[in-house]
Amino acid sequence: MSGSRQPPEETVPTDEIRAKAAAWVAQLHDEQRSSDVEAGVRAWLGESEHHRRAFDRMTSAWELAGKIQMRARGEGSTIHTGRRPRFIPWAAAMAATLVLAVTAAAYFWRDNVVVTGVGQRQVRLLQDGTRVVLNTDTRIEVDYDEHARRVRLVRGEAWFDVAKRPTWPFLVMVGGQEIRALGTSFIVRHDAQDLSVTLVEGRISVAPVAGSDEAPSQNPQILTPGQRLTLSRQHAPAVDRPELNRVTAWERGRVEFDETPLGDAANEMNRYAKTHITVADAEVAQLRVGGVFRAGDSDEFVRTVTAAFGLRADRRGSTIVLSRSSGLQ
Repeated sequence: MSGSRQPPEETVPTDEIRAKAAAWVAQLHDEQRSSDVEAGVRAWLGESEHHRRAFDRMTSAWELAGKIQMRARGEGSTIHTGRRPRFIPWAAAMAATLVLAVTAAAYFWRDNVVVTGVGQRQVRLLQDGTRVVLNTDTRIEVDYDEHARRVRLVRGEAWFDVAKRPTWPFLVMVGGQEIRALGTSFIVRHDAQDLSVTLVEGRISVAPVAGSDEAPSQNPQILTPGQRLTLSRQHAPAVDRPELNRVTAWERGRVEFDETPLGDAANEMNRYAKTHITVADAEVAQLRVGGVFRAGDSDEFVRTVTAAFGLRADRRGSTIVLSRSSGLQ
């Protein structure tokens, strides 16, 4: 079973890419830049042609802005050549574009509450350069100070690519737990019943927040790349090694299943759409589903599973009920 084709790649860099490119250019021209910044730029440029194109334009804008500034200083000096300075409108416009882009990047960094609606995804760059991808129906609250970088995941799912700052701890508070990381990539998912933390790379520890009565007393859990820790109200904490492509499929706009009970698959699809799928029969809910679907495309999912299993789908307002048809044995 497979979802529909992926949309074609954009031909123009987005505002967010241009803002990030401007931020990288500014950091590279900082006299106190570190080798981490240079490595970060190289990695970012290698991710996409859009990144390289935006970076080239912002570099040109930076250089032009410098020339314009030097010319303005020359006009105020006591030495005159007798020639009028030539005004270049497009150069000034490019310089203004750079200023606006840096302002946009600063806006991303300083917005301390980020929320996505049902079916939405969003990428944000925090003040330190940490990249956060928010999944559907997610809310985070950011609180940085001189002692620590703190993010609270109120609900939903987020993927954190943490900027390396050895003396500035990065902490995620969620469900009575504290996740501590440095230069790490990990995913946190929190719903009414479960909390899961999947480590993509690096090293993190997960422990109850001091003084919290929401979580049982436990020693810090150290995760290694590829491990997922699940804390549930229904069972004891568990660590497993899921397939990362499946765990991260949502970042690509997909939902992937592999021998997943139909009831669980329907619940997962419901996270991305206001149309909810329910399974009326407990036996039908245990049918195993495999495949790749577009996140939010409930109709495609319903068409696929009804055809595969001979089910009946009844639409009742914003709800689709799957049930056994007369031909299902």
